[in-house]
Amino acid sequence: MLLRTRITLIVALGFIVLMLGIWGATTLRDRVADTREGEVAIAGQSVLWREIVAFQTSNLSRILERVDGSTAFRIALGFSDRPGIAAALKEAGVDVNDADTAFEVVGADRELVFSAGGTSHNRSILDAGSLDHALKGEPISGLRQVAADRIIVLATRTVVLPGKGTAVIVLGRDASIGLDRFARGIGASTTLVTLRGRVAASTDMRLWDRAKLDITPRRAEAARIALDGHSYNVTSIPVEGIGGGSIGALVSLSDTTETLQASSFIRKAAIAGAILIVVLGVIGLNVFLWYSFRTLEEAIDVLQALSRGDTSVTVEHTGAADEIGRIASAVVALRGNVQALAESRRQRERIRRRQGVVISSELKALADSIDPTDREEVLALLANSARLEQDDELKRVARVLHDLSRRIVEQHTRLSSMVVELREALVTKTKLAGLQQELEIARQVQLAILPKEFPPDSRVAVHGQMTPAREVGGDFYDYFMVDERTLGFVVADVSGKGVPAALFMAISRTLLRSTALFERSPSGCVRRLNDLLAVENEQMLFVTLVYGVLDLDTGRVTYVNAGHNLPYRIRRDGEVSTVPSTKGMAVAVMEGFVYMESSFDLTPGDTLFLYTDGVTEAFDVDENAYGERRLETLLATGASDWSVPELSERVLASVHIFERGAPQADDITCLTLRYFGDKNPKRIG
Repeated sequence: MLLRTRITLIVALGFIVLMLGIWGATTLRDRVADTREGEVAIAGQSVLWREIVAFQTSNLSRILERVDGSTAFRIALGFSDRPGIAAALKEAGVDVNDADTAFEVVGADRELVFSAGGTSHNRSILDAGSLDHALKGEPISGLRQVAADRIIVLATRTVVLPGKGTAVIVLGRDASIGLDRFARGIGASTTLVTLRGRVAASTDMRLWDRAKLDITPRRAEAARIALDGHSYNVTSIPVEGIGGGSIGALVSLSDTTETLQASSFIRKAAIAGAILIVVLGVIGLNVFLWYSFRTLEEAIDVLQALSRGDTSVTVEHTGAADEIGRIASAVVALRGNVQALAESRRQRERIRRRQGVVISSELKALADSIDPTDREEVLALLANSARLEQDDELKRVARVLHDLSRRIVEQHTRLSSMVVELREALVTKTKLAGLQQELEIARQVQLAILPKEFPPDSRVAVHGQMTPAREVGGDFYDYFMVDERTLGFVVADVSGKGVPAALFMAISRTLLRSTALFERSPSGCVRRLNDLLAVENEQMLFVTLVYGVLDLDTGRVTYVNAGHNLPYRIRRDGEVSTVPSTKGMAVAVMEGFVYMESSFDLTPGDTLFLYTDGVTEAFDVDENAYGERRLETLLATGASDWSVPELSERVLASVHIFERGAPQADDITCLTLRYFGDKNPKRIG
């Protein structure tokens, strides 16, 4: 068979294989595109559904905020006036008569205080876990299945009701409202089904019944089905509930009949055009090869002579510049190059063997400078390589040289490391001795800047105490006279421990005291302190504190709590209660934060006890925390009768007894203030 015929057949076969490959690639691409389209559809629909649910829960949260702020609602709820509650809710935007709306109020005892709407029953809409989180103040929002075939969108708000304590307000609306918006957004029929396959809502129930889909609600799926002569893209995405688990699936059916018909027509037209091009190309190639190979046949005789090794045969060509003439010139040049290459190879082989012998002898001499064990291993490697690779001396020498250099580098590295470690150990030992002395001085300086005694005043008695966990601590307390009738007091806890916290503590105390002398309002004083500390707080340290001022004539206490433990108020009759928080964040976290202040009145004989978390977060040897309940129990056992210094000492002693020898985990700071008033000149304690 002639070469041009074989080339024509090969090219024809190549065209066929290419067409089959294109067809297969197109089919695979379509499948990948369908898969990708399904993934995009799943991702897009998931994002759209989450946005719709987020939008609905945001609206519900705003309505709950209005309900929480409704005085009429709180009054009617306090008197269990259902008509009044319904009227107040309607004014806030909640229609309890709407079957798609669910509203309820759950008390701290997990009993329904009020329930109305389409899901009114004897138990809360929320499950026990979600209700626990909601009672702790965490907002709950999302989807919740309240019946076998009903899913609602809900939001919660935690409130404090007069006479009822903490309560959770729950507002929900049927998920079908968001389902309609979702269906319009994607332009497809949409159905919401539960995990058991029950339909909760659907925009086209007839189409759903005809489709008879078999889906797995917990898994995202995308498929294509044919139904009544139409093609539909089916997408199923899991729907998460408020607990984070799946409660159903959102299934959409999009009619893609017209798109698929257009794609099929374009594919058939492309295949017909490709076949026509292949046929014409094969015919044209055969004609071209027949014309071009006539000259090449004339050079075949010359090439056959060269293949027999007859270098005396020369090529007589006309010197034409086409491919045939260039092949003839290349054959002549090839003969000369082959002869020169063989001679050059023989020369290089002789030189390489001589170089290998010289390098091997030098390597043996170099091996004498390393450890005895390594030297024996290197010499053994030289001997073994000589037996295994006798025909390649340089390869053998290179392998031994690599191993020898590695051993020398490792030996040098070990020696250098030992020298460096020895030097660092000597420097570290010297620095450590100096650092321990400096830390002891810093401890004495830190304790010296804290106030020791309060100037004698018949109206009040104050005592503070701090026990650092390390040489220096981050807690501090302070008390000072702002003017003749006003006492300022503060207890604070700097984040972290050690020297950075101690330095930040000193700066914070100095700035607070200096600011308090010209800024009488506690909220203004703490705001200014926050702005000063937050400006260049590159170490991201922060301070929690309680700062207050006491009017010594009236007993009025005005205070700010910036993320600190709640102080205790101990009345003269022994009653112990916490001072309400002003809900301020820690100082030096964010510049420009506005702090709120609050106030209350002390009666003669009342005591304030302020402390840091080193008290309640002390741990014993079994890793049990001291806790606020144990502290409250201690204060309730007669703290009103103890002297002011004795109260702090008893708390500290109780903590040490509880720890049972465990190391102190954090700085412990206490500040006790007892108010006597103008009518009792005799100080107690």
